[in-house]
Amino acid sequence: MPLVATAAMLRSERAAGRAVGAFEPYNLEQIEAVLEAAEAERAPVIVQLWSEVLETFGFTALCAAIRALAERSPAPIAVHLDHATDHALIDDALEAGFQSVMFDGSRLPYEENVEQTRDVVRRARPYGAAVEAELGIIGNIAEYASQEEAREAVRRLLTTPEQAAEFVRATGIDILAPAVGSIHGCKLPFARLDLPRIRAIVASTGVPIALHGGSGVGEEQVRAAVEAGVSKVNVDAEVRTLAIAALREAAGRIGTLENDWVDYARAPRAVKDVTREAVRARIRLLRG
Repeated sequence: MPLVATAAMLRSERAAGRAVGAFEPYNLEQIEAVLEAAEAERAPVIVQLWSEVLETFGFTALCAAIRALAERSPAPIAVHLDHATDHALIDDALEAGFQSVMFDGSRLPYEENVEQTRDVVRRARPYGAAVEAELGIIGNIAEYASQEEAREAVRRLLTTPEQAAEFVRATGIDILAPAVGSIHGCKLPFARLDLPRIRAIVASTGVPIALHGGSGVGEEQVRAAVEAGVSKVNVDAEVRTLAIAALREAAGRIGTLENDWVDYARAPRAVKDVTREAVRARIRLLRG
């Protein structure tokens, strides 16, 4: 089917008490795996791309591949630009037909974040694309010396419901990624989500809420976050780690020079297989 509008997808699933998984593929086999998982689970998914992936493969190749695969799939698929800080990159994504873009101005002073986010919303409207933005600082586990240091930093940078409501009103964004206790890049059950805060932000903003750093959130907390009103759950580190391990194992089985050409063609299949199953498991979790 044709690609589906991100905001409409999120609102539809939220109305049914479910959240949508947003997954970060790094190559063609992972893109195929995400779409196959969605088809197998009869569920919508968001394919998220970020600057490094786009720089490696280019907009033309990736968009053509995703669009061709999506049109052959019965599953609703949306394509999203994740964590962009470069306005030129956002414009490229809009021109390429992405259903949504994320401008991440979370490390800017508040007023500058509002101003730049509002400008992205203005530019996205003619394309019918949704805009996601981050408020508070979710951060990355790699920035800290220990998990306890990371947790303390996370606690200091949480988004308040009042800030969230004002930010949404001032910018006109369609999706908000607030800081509620999770952190990027952590594949372990790291997060201690502030569930009352999530409920209050959902109530105060009226827009779909995105949970970033979903790989570090344990299953019970994910279920609780969806029940509290989270509409979009980002998953990267969990799937990426499994894919890298599968690729290493497959590469280790490559034999002599004479049969490398056979093994090299087969090795990516392991990445596709583990990606598909990991994505399917997450989709099932988000759909209850």
